[in-house]
Amino acid sequence: MQSEIGVRTARPGDAPFISELLAQLGYPATAEDIPARLSLLETFPRALALVAADGDQVVGLVTAHIIPSIHSSAPIALLTTLVVGLSHRGRGIGSELVSKVELWAAENGALRVSVTSGLQRVGTHDFYERRKYERTGLRFTKIFVATDANP
Repeated sequence: MQSEIGVRTARPGDAPFISELLAQLGYPATAEDIPARLSLLETFPRALALVAADGDQVVGLVTAHIIPSIHSSAPIALLTTLVVGLSHRGRGIGSELVSKVELWAAENGALRVSVTSGLQRVGTHDFYERRKYERTGLRFTKIFVATDANP
């Protein structure tokens, strides 16, 4: 990763950048929505929201959660969001963000890190497979209400 890129906890002031990143990922949200969402993540017992910043500009975002499981004594980690801005892709930022999640998950006793990815995101699948993630199943989703956040 480029040395000028730093990784830190996401802050409410990052909202305009996070909003743009989420739109690039296909999940539009207004900058006004982001601080409340970050606040909800802070109240979750084991959630992580990190950004990669190039100076004052946020260029990447990752979120993760650790949850208990009935089929294992150890909890599992879910990588729930990963996006790097179009102009900063291919520079190792995504890999650095994933590494931070993996370290955090291991330090918190997680058995594994799992991530879901839409079938259309072939490049993303390759990204995870290069990092030794395995295809272990399918994701099934039932959407209750169609909104801008659930295209």
